[in-house]
Amino acid sequence: MMIRLNHRWHIWPILLMAGIVFTGAIDRQTRDALKVQHILKTIERQPPRTDDKERTAEITQSELNAYIAWRLAHETDTVINTMTVDLLDNNHVTGKIRFDAARLNLDAVLGEALDFDFKGILVNGDRKARLDLIALSLCGQPVKPQVLDFVLQAAALYYGSAISGLNDWYELPPGVRRITVREKGAVLYY
Repeated sequence: MMIRLNHRWHIWPILLMAGIVFTGAIDRQTRDALKVQHILKTIERQPPRTDDKERTAEITQSELNAYIAWRLAHETDTVINTMTVDLLDNNHVTGKIRFDAARLNLDAVLGEALDFDFKGILVNGDRKARLDLIALSLCGQPVKPQVLDFVLQAAALYYGSAISGLNDWYELPPGVRRITVREKGAVLYY
C-alpha cells in the first residue's frame, strides 16, 4: 500500500510570507496612492442612501499628492509631467503643475518650461467642481488666467476631447457629491 502525501499545504506558508514581505516593500507613496484609489472605488460602488445623510471620507494632502503622482506615472500619454497641491482652510488650494510644452506644440510660443503656480478657491456645484483662480504665475512670472486657458485648450485638442477652460465645471469622481478642503486634507461627501 502506497501513501500519497499532499505537498500543497507547504505552499501556503511560503505564499503568506511572500505576501508579508511584498506588502512591507511597498513604499509609503504607493500605499497612500492605493488608499485613495480604494476610497474612490468604494464610494463609486456605494448604493445611494435612502435618507438625506451624507457619508464622508477623508484624504490627507500627502495621500492626494501621492495619488496624483501615481496616476501621472501610470498614464501612457499625458501632457502633464507633474502636479502637486497644497490644501488650505476654507476650500483654498495652491499648487504647481508642469505641462509638457513640446508634446502640446507650445514650446515655440511659451518656451520649454510650462511651470504654473496657482492659488484658488475650490467651488462645488451639483457633483461638479471648479477652481476660481486668485493668483497664477508661469515660471515665477505673474500671468493672466487666459494663458493657462490657452494651455488647457491645447491639451483638450491633443486628447481630442471637448475644449474646456478654467471657468468650466468638472465632474467629480463617480459617487462624490462635493468636496471640502481644509488645511492638509480634503473631505469627500457621498
